[in-house]
Amino acid sequence: MDRERARFLLSPRGQERLAATENHHRDPLALQRALRKELPPAEAAAVGEQVVLRARARERFGRAFVGWLWTAETLEMAAHPGAAHRRAQRLARSAESVIDGTVGAGVDLSACAEAGLWAAGFERDEVRALLAAHNLRGHASVARADIRRPPADLARHALLLDPSRRGPDGRRFDPSRFEPSWQTCLALARSAPLSVVKAPPGIDRGDVPSDAEVEWVQAGRSLREAALWFGRGTVPGLRRAVVLEADAELDSRAPAVPWEARPLGGVLYDPEPAVTRAGLAAQLAAMLVAWPLDPDVAYLSAEDFRPTPFARAFAILDVLDFSLGRLRAHLRRRGWRLGEVLRRRFPLEPEALRRLCGRVEGEPVAAICTTVAGRRLVILGRPLATGPGRETPCR
Repeated sequence: MDRERARFLLSPRGQERLAATENHHRDPLALQRALRKELPPAEAAAVGEQVVLRARARERFGRAFVGWLWTAETLEMAAHPGAAHRRAQRLARSAESVIDGTVGAGVDLSACAEAGLWAAGFERDEVRALLAAHNLRGHASVARADIRRPPADLARHALLLDPSRRGPDGRRFDPSRFEPSWQTCLALARSAPLSVVKAPPGIDRGDVPSDAEVEWVQAGRSLREAALWFGRGTVPGLRRAVVLEADAELDSRAPAVPWEARPLGGVLYDPEPAVTRAGLAAQLAAMLVAWPLDPDVAYLSAEDFRPTPFARAFAILDVLDFSLGRLRAHLRRRGWRLGEVLRRRFPLEPEALRRLCGRVEGEPVAAICTTVAGRRLVILGRPLATGPGRETPCR
């Protein structure tokens, strides 16, 4: 989106056209044809794009951001509302004001304002700054500025940074190519009394400095972000896993078991992605009175089931040395079919295994595929409820 299209959308005429077409997103081509009869091409394209983006925003966020304006990138990069709310609440416990140096659409800054913080944001991109100012009007101030040359005294405010990870050439995985660059973000973060820098959840451990407290945040089964905290009230070197729906946290201060493999018990646990990314499988094992099946695999086992938001759990039915023929015959003999297929250190993708097994009728069972002491195993099990609304699906 360019500046002229953004200014049109912000104008009374643009707002009127958006309001008139709000419910016409189900057929974008028909909408575009209708708009072109009424508006110049650039304006028709701006309205059509915004209607589609707002529909996508509703699919992701429900009715949380009615009336907001988006670009494709700011919608893609927008924080999960639960993660933004949690982050804002933590900032509000230790600070009175916050500066968001990379506003984007404004989801984080909006959460900070709702948490009672004096909130101001800076955005280098002119279009994003215009749209964010519209989104946050009456709640927080937004100005066009480059946080790499801070327009305010960062020593007086908490600081939030979410560097852009997408450029003209697509998604960027090298932190040195983020905007602002990773090292710039870290330097800025250390200049504030309290700061948080968001990062992709797959960030390399080597890019996480030793003076950061870092948490991995999960929503549903999706690992949404990593967040590095610096300054007041943080614990350098601490690692944390966060499961938003359960409002649950596990961190590296928790007791851990020796990481020693033992034979499979009656229950198998599949740790949530936040736990494995945070390197907390040994802490989870201690919580569950469990142990690893193999030193190089994160699956845990135990004799007795303990509900937890930090792992899916399965009651073990059978264990097979893997071969397609043996697995197919066993499923038919027991009257089972493959439901969910999980894998760690196993050569076949779940869909490939399901396709190779062919159509088998019967009751669905989960197949947990892994390698233990060099043996390819398929562990068949039934899901156990690990918390409210968290029973493992078995399709």
